[in-house]
Amino acid sequence: MIEQIQTLLNSWGLNDPLAAYISWAVIIAAVILLSFIANYIAKRIVLSGISRLIKKTKSSWDDALLESHVFTRLSHLAPALAIYFTAEVFPAGFQDYIQRFSTIYMIVTGLSAFSAFLNAIVDIYRTFEASKQKPIKGYVQVTKIVVFVFIAIYATGILLNKSVLPILGGLGA
Repeated sequence: MIEQIQTLLNSWGLNDPLAAYISWAVIIAAVILLSFIANYIAKRIVLSGISRLIKKTKSSWDDALLESHVFTRLSHLAPALAIYFTAEVFPAGFQDYIQRFSTIYMIVTGLSAFSAFLNAIVDIYRTFEASKQKPIKGYVQVTKIVVFVFIAIYATGILLNKSVLPILGGLGA
């Protein structure tokens, strides 16, 4: 893709170094623009539609999910996905790094949404009478810590492009 833009710019009379810089700038700007569009669609259209739908329902569990910002945190996946899938327009070396960092961002976003989801579960559970006798907040916090540790190891493996299955297997044992 970059070569095609560079060829077009060369045909317009630009020299090779300038055409190369402009080609890179055009590609990067296009990817950034696409990620902003994906973010706008996720936040303004999808998220606002989900919010309106949730406010119309009578159940309280979906209100707890909305108040805990589960859907807001999930909406951050849209620009990351846009960047991940458009990384193919970059050369192979850059493509790999862009996709790895996008994957890590998606993992962190998913982890953040999972944490908000667990917070919503605690809020919902507090509405029950049994919550006064058997609180679950401590169990939820331990679950978060365990999941965070596993995800941190997994994300490190992605960043370093190494398999972490032996480490995760050892921790599981």
